Amino acid sequence: MLIANVAGLFIGAAILAATGYVQEGADGELPLTMIAVLQIPLWAGYLGMPLYAAGRKGNGVVDDFGLRMEPLDIPKGVGAGLATQIVLIPLLYAVLFRITDAMGWEFSHDLSAEARNLSDKATDRVGVVLLVVIVAVLAPIIEELFFRGLFLRALEKRWGPRWALGVSSLVFAAVHLQLLQFPALALIGLVLGWLTLRTGRLGPAIWAHIAFNAVATALLLAEAS
Repeated sequence: MLIANVAGLFIGAAILAATGYVQEGADGELPLTMIAVLQIPLWAGYLGMPLYAAGRKGNGVVDDFGLRMEPLDIPKGVGAGLATQIVLIPLLYAVLFRITDAMGWEFSHDLSAEARNLSDKATDRVGVVLLVVIVAVLAPIIEELFFRGLFLRALEKRWGPRWALGVSSLVFAAVHLQLLQFPALALIGLVLGWLTLRTGRLGPAIWAHIAFNAVATALLLAEAS
């Protein structure tokens, strides 16, 4: 994880410097295409580490990390992702906001602000397609292989399933660096980890992650239009 994030940071900085986005006077606004390019080094690390571990130390991503799917994984995963996004998270934040408001803590209630900054960049059909591919296709597959494949199973081997589920969910939420969305990300991390531990494969978690991200993306695009 450290290698992936550090490599992504330095390679991303080199890309920005080479393309002129860090020149003095730049407004800091990156187009969606550049944001997509900057995901490549980070995802290369997240994808490369499981492939390296399974190829060098194990028996392949199918046997080691459960990268397989059965027909019922699609409805099960999609149902879990939709239920988390549409039902569980609104209930969670209704309770959290009631508590923080009662205690006088001032927090923004705009949960979609971070994601909206990204979706607002999808100003044409190419941008919309690129946004959907990044958020609803590539991110779920790559993140599931790393977090619920390599990371969760490594923790489970050492600490058992309960600790592995809790720690992997918190780390998954933390690496997104979004304080307001941390509870939602931890919750979906718990759901994805539970699906993986229950079935022994990544198929349900991948489809749940796709559905979870797709709903958020669709709502933001609809709002923008």
